[in-house]
Amino acid sequence: MLQYNPKCLYGIRIKTKKVNYLLDYHLHSTYSPDGEMTMDEACNRAIEAGLKEIAITDHMDIDLPDNKAAFQIEDLDQYFNDLISTKNRFQDKLKVKAGIEFGLQDWTLQEASRIINAYSWDFVIASVHLVNGEDPYYRYYFNSRDKIKSYTDYYETILMLLKDYNDFNVLGHLDYLRRYSPYEYSLEDHLIGKEIIEEILIMLVQKGKGLEVNTAGFKHYSGQPHPHPDILKWFRELGGEIITIGSDAHSVNYVGYETARALECLRYAGFSYVTSFTEMKPVFIKI
Repeated sequence: MLQYNPKCLYGIRIKTKKVNYLLDYHLHSTYSPDGEMTMDEACNRAIEAGLKEIAITDHMDIDLPDNKAAFQIEDLDQYFNDLISTKNRFQDKLKVKAGIEFGLQDWTLQEASRIINAYSWDFVIASVHLVNGEDPYYRYYFNSRDKIKSYTDYYETILMLLKDYNDFNVLGHLDYLRRYSPYEYSLEDHLIGKEIIEEILIMLVQKGKGLEVNTAGFKHYSGQPHPHPDILKWFRELGGEIITIGSDAHSVNYVGYETARALECLRYAGFSYVTSFTEMKPVFIKI
């Protein structure tokens, strides 16, 4: 696998092309318990940042082991109605897409599909936050796992869940656990579990699904998005076509975070476009 140009890593700026169409497809409002901005605040900040299009994608994690309601939208009707209302209010200044981020577990897949099919979503992120009830956000996930096992257990869980689930558009933050790993980072970490990663990427291609470039990874001291640009390149070489960019912002400070830099990563990976969605159907926008 080719190595990504390190000048796009570790906080060193590279010369970027002028981009006329910036978008952010992973934003959390106050409908997420960790969200610190209203939908209107997210939209206003997006306009200030020069974005043309956003997707609001609040957390929907059903039946969490520690607090079953913590990351679950209590009133989905109200949430969806607020999305449509926000979309209409800003339609002359910003394209706003009705989205949701589903945290998958093997016993919640049927309910997730029911919810997805009950509303006219524009965009759905499928994310994995838990491995056998343990979240890498918490140190205890790593207490019983060395560095290799912490990655491979996570990837194996993604692979298992995606085999049985189709009601989504993109897989979110493929290497989510890197944000919280206590193990020293290495330049070769993106190759850990590469056989499992390949199976995940092939499955996404076969299902006609996409991969998210999550720019929150740039905040990590590795300086890389989620996932590593070499994995994005691998996805493209395997036939991957659908690719989105999302900041995973929970506050106005990070709306549109490093979206132009993410586009450079996509160009490196062989993509000449980024994807937007309407009614869960992809539209390809040249970059």
